[in-house]
Amino acid sequence: MEQKARAMPELYFIGIDIGTSTICGVIYDTESRKMRSIVKENASKLETTNEWEDLQDPQIILSIVQGVINEFIKEYKNIKGIGITGQMHGILYVDKHGNSISPLYTWQDGRGNLIYNNDLSYSDYLANATGYSVPAGYGLATHFYNLKNGIIPEISFKICTIMDYIVMKLTTSNIPVTDNSNGASLGFFDLRNSRFDLEAIKKVSIDPEILPEILPANHIIGKYTNDIFVCNAIGDNQASILGSANNIEKSIFINIGTSSQISIYIDKYIQIETLELRPFPGGGYILVGSALCGGYSIVILKNFFDEVLKMYCTQPIDNYYFYKVMNSLDYFGEDFMESIQVEALFRGARLSPYKRGLIKNISTTNFTPVNLIFGFLHGICNELYDFYIKIPEKNRNKIESLVGSGNAIRKNTILTRMLEDKFGHKMVIPEYCEEAAFGASLCAIVGVNYVDNFLDIVKFK
Repeated sequence: MEQKARAMPELYFIGIDIGTSTICGVIYDTESRKMRSIVKENASKLETTNEWEDLQDPQIILSIVQGVINEFIKEYKNIKGIGITGQMHGILYVDKHGNSISPLYTWQDGRGNLIYNNDLSYSDYLANATGYSVPAGYGLATHFYNLKNGIIPEISFKICTIMDYIVMKLTTSNIPVTDNSNGASLGFFDLRNSRFDLEAIKKVSIDPEILPEILPANHIIGKYTNDIFVCNAIGDNQASILGSANNIEKSIFINIGTSSQISIYIDKYIQIETLELRPFPGGGYILVGSALCGGYSIVILKNFFDEVLKMYCTQPIDNYYFYKVMNSLDYFGEDFMESIQVEALFRGARLSPYKRGLIKNISTTNFTPVNLIFGFLHGICNELYDFYIKIPEKNRNKIESLVGSGNAIRKNTILTRMLEDKFGHKMVIPEYCEEAAFGASLCAIVGVNYVDNFLDIVKFK
């Protein structure tokens, strides 16, 4: 399909990615195809006495996002649109005026794993009652717990993701809306018909009126300032694919950040145990395997070495030096019989939340710091590969490239080599390092009809 002609030079689009630990903004010049980024710490985490809770302050997030956008506006003219993405699954409550009246319950919140009745967790109860898997951290599992424990604010009007909330506040709207990707991340989503399954929701006494309306990913919600259009938000998994792919239909996408995912685009509905099917903007789906720990496994390993050093030297190592040492190691491939084997399930798995990591195959000669590092990195790769081999062979046979994104891949050359060995393809690392934020800016480009559709957008980069 032909791209629409560019109407004017130096047209800019902003993309915002609201991550768990950082908030990134990019501005993309459609004429030069160059991008500038701003990264801020997501300093919104709220303290709690419950170890299973994970909460953030939506007002702090909003303030950071507005600050990034305003910084771009001061420096650039001809900004046409803003796209938003970020951490999926989590929810907050808003009142009829669109004001947040709760914390953001993030995707890492574990209340859905607590016991509800008859030794069933809240998430297990929802699955048994409706046939839908709604793991802990998914918005409607969180909402169900809050409902049963009487902690929903009385003036609650809607739930929404943090991205939907930010879009609403940027456009001075009072009612949050969502797209298919974020809607599906909440749970009870009928993927065949692109809607919430209201009958299933009613079975567990959830009022469907609490749900946001679903609008297309490229729908323009309103304007910010100076006639800058704001597009409906999309999930960060989908945005990362948009921002990193040159050929969406023939690539494996691996993202390793705090968590990790392996994703592949398919054009038809399919169900595979342990894999999630997620809507893709503009049509089709992505089949996704999600590891809850992923890149955080490396943080766990670094913290272990820090503790050892503090015992003997009183001085921890900084992140830069840790990665520098890791990347300087000689790696010659995996010797399965002699290597330390690590299962990186330190936060469990989506369908087995109480599983934990293992370190095994330790012998009298192989228990060394280097082998422990290699074992952790192999553990990250193996968990993703276990998802990959469940993808239908006909889809795997179409693959021509392995596309890597996320800081753990960009900072770690040995991890990249391991992934290449495991998957049998050379790793392509996109030019732009903030893939999800870049993907959000591309969503805005489609939203204002500068490019016709989401599959064509990769040809535009």
